[in-house]
Amino acid sequence: MFPFYITIYISAEIIKEHKSIRLTNRNCFNCVKVEAAYNNWGAASYADIWALSRNSNYPSFDADCTNFASQAMHEGGTLPFDKRNGWYCKKVLWWWNWGTAWSVADDLYRYLSNSARGTILGRWKYEGQIGFNDYNDVLQPGDILFYDWNSDGRFDHAGVSVGLGYDSTTYGRTGNVQDQHTYDRFHAIWHLSPYNQKRTTTTIVAIRPK
Repeated sequence: MFPFYITIYISAEIIKEHKSIRLTNRNCFNCVKVEAAYNNWGAASYADIWALSRNSNYPSFDADCTNFASQAMHEGGTLPFDKRNGWYCKKVLWWWNWGTAWSVADDLYRYLSNSARGTILGRWKYEGQIGFNDYNDVLQPGDILFYDWNSDGRFDHAGVSVGLGYDSTTYGRTGNVQDQHTYDRFHAIWHLSPYNQKRTTTTIVAIRPK
C-alpha cells in the first residue's frame, strides 16, 4: 500500500489573520518527532509575511537568518520540533531555550542534509563572467538556501526560497527570489549577488525539507 499524503496550502492572508494560532502537537517540547509532510507553500507564505519584521512569539537575534528560516519551516511548513536533534525553540517562564540546529546556519544545514529530513537539490558557485543565473528551475517555494561566503565548507547564512518574482531592491531584475533576516530582505534575487561582496567565492546549496 502506498502512503497517502494530504497537503494543506495556507495562504498568506490566512497566516496573517491567524498567526497567533499554535498547533499543540507540533509545538510539544518533549515529544518524539513523527513523520510530517512539509507544507512548502505555507513556509513561503510565512516568510513573505515576516521578512521585514519580527514575530514576537519567537526570540530575535542579531544574526537572525536561521531563526527566521526555522520559523518558516515550523510555523508555515508545519514541521514539528525535533528536540532530540537540536531543532526546537521554546519559551520557559521568561527566557528562551533553543537548539543550535534552529539558530545556526551550518547546524541547520547539517540537520536538513540528513536524508530523513531533507533532500539536497543542488550546489552552485559563481561562474566566471556569467556569475549566477537569475532563474533556477530547481528551486520551489519553501526550499531553504544556504550560503557559504568563503567556500570553506561552513555555511554562514540561510534564506527561504519563495518562488518567482521581481527583486524588490534591484530595479527590473526578475527570477527566483528569497526572503531573509539579519539583513532583512523581501524578495531578493536567490543568489544575492547584488548584495554580496564575496559573490565570487560563495557556494550556495538548496535543501527541500521533508
